[in-house]
Amino acid sequence: MDRKTYEEAVALHSDTVTRLLLLRCRQPADAEDCYQEVFLKLLTAKGPFRDQEHIKAWLIRVTLHEAVNLHRQFWHRKVGLLGESPFPPEAVAPESSTWEVLETLRTLPGHQRDVLYLHCVEGYSVEETATILGLRPGTVKSRLSRARAALRKQLQEEPL
Repeated sequence: MDRKTYEEAVALHSDTVTRLLLLRCRQPADAEDCYQEVFLKLLTAKGPFRDQEHIKAWLIRVTLHEAVNLHRQFWHRKVGLLGESPFPPEAVAPESSTWEVLETLRTLPGHQRDVLYLHCVEGYSVEETATILGLRPGTVKSRLSRARAALRKQLQEEPL
């Protein structure tokens, strides 16, 4: 990959990778580590990319794999860290309803969280989400339905 394409990809897609990692990782430092790994893999990627949309889909897939790999490590399986939310305070005001939705989204199982994020936040269609995650469109639809229902239920149980 040439330098210009790489720099464009970082500029265009770093926010997407960051948001996805903040949803998947427990701590901001873990998200930062995974972020570096993702873009290092992009820099050393051998495959040809058709366009920036192809790069974005590839980055999302690698990001999800990196987050899973992080949680497979012994340290993360055996040590429970307490502490802050991964969302920086300047990103969303903690007293806002957006903050509550983001925090609740983090409590969903990973497979539901991923499809909901890609479809609702990133704006991918069901078919595109299925392609990115390597699933069938019907699976994506059912996960979306379950994720929305779970999110709705959790938000209704908590006082606003």
